[in-house]
Amino acid sequence: MTAAFLAATTPELLSPGRYRVRFTTPWYQGRGAFGGVVAGAALRALEHYLGDARRPVRSLTAHFCSPAVEGEAEVLTRIERAGKHVTHATVRVENAAGVVCVASATFGASRGGTLEYFDMPRPKVPPPHEVPVVPDDVPMPTFCSFFEYRFCIGSAPYSGSSVAETGGWIRPKDPLVLDAPLCVGLMDAYPPAVLSRVDGFQAAASVDFTVDFFQPLSRPGLSADAYYLRTGRSRLAANGYSEDSQQLWTEGGELLAQCRQLIALLG
Repeated sequence: MTAAFLAATTPELLSPGRYRVRFTTPWYQGRGAFGGVVAGAALRALEHYLGDARRPVRSLTAHFCSPAVEGEAEVLTRIERAGKHVTHATVRVENAAGVVCVASATFGASRGGTLEYFDMPRPKVPPPHEVPVVPDDVPMPTFCSFFEYRFCIGSAPYSGSSVAETGGWIRPKDPLVLDAPLCVGLMDAYPPAVLSRVDGFQAAASVDFTVDFFQPLSRPGLSADAYYLRTGRSRLAANGYSEDSQQLWTEGGELLAQCRQLIALLG
C-alpha cells in the first residue's frame, strides 16, 4: 500500500513538464488542501522533470495564491537555467479557477573543499517515546489525521501564551522514508507559532514559505518510521500578518531544513 502522503503528492505525468494532481478533502485545512501537500506535489513534479539525483533541492519558495480545492489541478514545470553546479526551476499549480501556487526551486550539486561549520544545537526535549501522542479527538485541521503529533515545545494553539512558540515530534502515520517533499509537508504540518499567543480561536493561513535544505534527502540511516523534531517560533506580528521561523531535526540532532513562513491572520 502506498503511504498516504506519497500518494497525495505524486503527480501524474501528462507530457514533458506537465503533470496532473488531485486534491481531496481529507487533506484540507480550511477551504483547501494544506500548503505542505500542495508544495510537496509541486516539488515532486520538479524533481521528476529535472531527473538529476546529483542535484538535490537546496531551496524551495512557494506562494499560495488561492485554496487548493477538491479536484484536479495541473502542475506546470520549467527549467529556467541549468549551470555547471546549480539549476533554477519554477512550477505553477493551476486548477479550473486559476492559479493555486507559484513556486521556485534551486537544485545544486555538492561542492567539495568548501568551509563547513555547525553552530546551532538542537533544542533539549524529551525523546519521542517519553512524550504522549496527541489524541485523535483533539480538535485539529482535517489533514492532521495523517500525522502523529507529540507536542513538547512551547504552548498549544489558542492558549494565550506570552511567547509565540510551538512544536514537537512528528511523523506520518503511514511509514514513509523522508524525502524533500515529505520534509516540506512535515515543516508545514504544525500550527503556526503565532496561534499559541492567541486567547481563543483565530483562523490563519500560509501566504508563502521558503524552505532551505541543509542535507540531501533522503538521508542514509533514516527509517520509514523515524520521528522528526519540528520547532516553530514567531517574533513579530503586525497588520494582520506574522512571521514564523521553523526547523526540522532528526532524533540524532542533525538539522535537515529550516523554513521561514509568512502567515495571514484571518478575520
